[in-house]
Amino acid sequence: MVLRDRKRLCYTESSSESGYEEESDYEEESKDKIELISKKYVREVHNSREDTPCPTTHGVTNLIITPNKPSITNVSYNQYSTHMICAFESTLHLVKETIEKQLFEEIERIYKMRNKSVLKSPIVKKLEVILQSDYSVIASKIMAETEIEDNEITEDARFLFFIRHTLLDFVATFKFLSPKVISWDMSERSYIVECLSPILRAFRNSFPDIRYEWIEKDVGSIKGANNIFLCDIQPRKTDLLILRLSDATEILDTEVSGPPFNSTKKHTIGDTKKLLLMSVCSLCKILANNFDCPIKDAKGVRTYCIQAISDRLTLFATSLIEKKKYLAIELASCIIPFSFDTISCYTRIFNFFAIIRKEFVEQEEIQKKIRSFIPSADNGNYEDLREWIHQPDDDLAVLTEDDMDEIFFFNRNIIVEDYVRINFIAAKRNETKELITSATPNLNCSD
Repeated sequence: MVLRDRKRLCYTESSSESGYEEESDYEEESKDKIELISKKYVREVHNSREDTPCPTTHGVTNLIITPNKPSITNVSYNQYSTHMICAFESTLHLVKETIEKQLFEEIERIYKMRNKSVLKSPIVKKLEVILQSDYSVIASKIMAETEIEDNEITEDARFLFFIRHTLLDFVATFKFLSPKVISWDMSERSYIVECLSPILRAFRNSFPDIRYEWIEKDVGSIKGANNIFLCDIQPRKTDLLILRLSDATEILDTEVSGPPFNSTKKHTIGDTKKLLLMSVCSLCKILANNFDCPIKDAKGVRTYCIQAISDRLTLFATSLIEKKKYLAIELASCIIPFSFDTISCYTRIFNFFAIIRKEFVEQEEIQKKIRSFIPSADNGNYEDLREWIHQPDDDLAVLTEDDMDEIFFFNRNIIVEDYVRINFIAAKRNETKELITSATPNLNCSD
């Protein structure tokens, strides 16, 4: 999924499918075609909220039908270039098609770290012992394997505390259930309370340098973005807002896209767009407090989102990747178990939250570095961070795979296709026209 700045394009089409049988009519038809397209190509701008469908283009009477993707001039690319790149499992191939090779290689390198284990070996071994136990002995195994000293406050001790209370709560759910299965037939709010909040509360209790704001909480960073860009982005609410206690900064937004058994595409896409908007606003608000910091350090600042779709949680981070371009990239995912037999899912759940903890610690260090930075007076190559950040759209327009074949451009008044270039060449000055069709697999278009 690659988001563009509310602008969509279309191919133009020839009015005949017969292969230009009437060559003598070409000149008149070509002029008419260009006039029609230039007059009737209209963009619609929608200012509604996240449920608004992608803007569509109307009024283009003629379309060239092609299964291939078009080539675009640099001028067209700059005009319609992406301001947010979404590198998720289902969208990485679209990212490759729409950005420069060097930038894609950088994104791919980051993406390959997705879901990598960050759990330490001793903790992994303890989890293996616990999660392979029968229900009759698992509670005692949890207590034995996660035992820590009363005054121990190391990161490992805190994480064992998190494991203990998360698993004890999960196991207690099945004490009097037979079969030991949680019903999927629950509302979105019940899903949050019954399945997600025990894990999240145990995490917060283990690492109390964060604070939670629960259920339909107004996102304050949107107001901050409005002040920065002098815009009017509409307010948004989130299911869970996580703030960093050290500076009261909103660093993670959570959206649950419906109940676990019935997530709809409309709800899912709407929540994704909302999360992306909120994460960019949070990022801009953080960067606005440190506009004089080096660009390299600013690109290391991240905000985070968790989206629950059915029984899967997905974590992604948003950061500044290039000038006026943001990157939203998937970091980890896990499955929420609904039966005791699937308790092994907790290995990935704990790795999921270990990644979150690692990211939070790294961000705290980056903030310390940025806060203490003082620019040098003789730094002539200083880049202004104000020129890098970009106002987020109130209603993001999603570029899907279907849209990839709906990009058009004019190149010196000639309509160009991806694999077949149609050239009309005047063979003689006595108004004789010759139609030449030449196949060009690697079409290069210059400005």
